[in-house]
Amino acid sequence: MKSAVSRVVVAVSVVAALGATAACGGSGDDGKKSAKPGTGSAKGGGGAATRLEKAALVAGDVKGYKVEKPEAGDASSGSAGAEPSKAPEAAGKTDPAVCAPLAALLGPGAANSPKVKAHVGRILTGADGKDLTTTDVRLSAYAEADAERVMAGLRAASKSKKCATFRVGGHRYFGVRPLSAPDEPQTPDKKGDEAVSYKLAHPKGEYVARQTVTVVRDGGTLAVFDASNLYDPAGVQDDKEAERNGMEGIGTPKADEDPKVAAAIVDAQLRKL
Repeated sequence: MKSAVSRVVVAVSVVAALGATAACGGSGDDGKKSAKPGTGSAKGGGGAATRLEKAALVAGDVKGYKVEKPEAGDASSGSAGAEPSKAPEAAGKTDPAVCAPLAALLGPGAANSPKVKAHVGRILTGADGKDLTTTDVRLSAYAEADAERVMAGLRAASKSKKCATFRVGGHRYFGVRPLSAPDEPQTPDKKGDEAVSYKLAHPKGEYVARQTVTVVRDGGTLAVFDASNLYDPAGVQDDKEAERNGMEGIGTPKADEDPKVAAAIVDAQLRKL
């Protein structure tokens, strides 16, 4: 039997690969160091980039979570939801084509979208190390009409039966399902205009990478909350065997435990927009 400890080390490493690589040296932990426009965590020029950088989450904004900036060059630092490290294969033709709005949040293509005025990204993980869910939070500035079109495309694609399974290049995504999201998401301090939520999964070696995505539009700003974890069948079996032997397992997410976008993260981010 593989060691449960060794499997969790591997699983955590793969989860880290699902999200953008965390910044080294605490470059974003205290929120004091700001990347130059076009590098690091912000992309774009002028007021949009500055506004998003100020609105991005920093340490202390969400109790119980560690907040980090992606490394310079990661797609999450430069486009709306584009993260090659999360799904490096998500580049190329989308089949069926109607699923392209979903693919745009997965692959590096969105990094070159002329419609994105500015972008900033953050990576949130549980501070106690027990929660194996990683949440990428991405803010992107658009013209309001463009932001509305992005949301309409996402809503239609997430509900389309044609997109239950789709391919981007040679990579397959499956289990696409729309999830309930309020038409006007709001917190005590901040109200969004509309929201779309859905889930999907894709193979990742011996694991299944699972994502739950909520996208909130506030005027021309899109806030993408992308929670991911791994289904590790062998790890689940290791946990069961440990329990039979009177020991504590590592808490590997089971087959029916999709990642959840924490309400505390959404609320904290919307308050800062």
